[in-house]
Amino acid sequence: MKRKYVQIACLILFASAVTVNGKISRLRFKTKKYKSIKSSSTETTSYTSAKITSLLALNKKNPGSPLINNRLGYLYYSIGKYKNAEYHYKRAIIYNAKNIEARLGLYLLSMANKNYAKAEAYCRKVRSIDNLNYYGNLYLVYARMAQYKYKKAESVCKKMLAAYPCDTTFIGLLKLNYSYQKQTGKARKMQTYLDMLK
Repeated sequence: MKRKYVQIACLILFASAVTVNGKISRLRFKTKKYKSIKSSSTETTSYTSAKITSLLALNKKNPGSPLINNRLGYLYYSIGKYKNAEYHYKRAIIYNAKNIEARLGLYLLSMANKNYAKAEAYCRKVRSIDNLNYYGNLYLVYARMAQYKYKKAESVCKKMLAAYPCDTTFIGLLKLNYSYQKQTGKARKMQTYLDMLK
């Protein structure tokens, strides 16, 4: 059981790092330009704080802007100020009820706080707005896997593979789901598909 949790946590952290904090992740590959990863992180944080300050000034003039609130939500999330991020993401939704980006931001906050049921609810809302939204469905799989809802996660993977048959991310997640359910034959079949798509 512990092994499963570690694998799921790694997937969640990978997804978060790639899709939300990509800029910081890319900076880490350029270590020759920076004395250390820590100094690059400090530079990124001060840059982010300056952006937040300028956006807050714009937000005073136009508090109903989903764009500004979405961006503030993301920037606060990227420096770990989750309450501020949540506030701005929720404001973005107030001013645009179909705001998928803000809901995906709230998903990431819920996952960071290990509130997987809440994260799942945000993804279901995204799917009610756009049933085949790629990230809404991908994140729903992660949220369900974190709750050990493998059958439900499997059904999302299958639905997305019907629309995107060659998507290696969903094939890989389906393979992982089959492994957790001890369906080794099906897991091997997914591995065959992955090998074919290399």
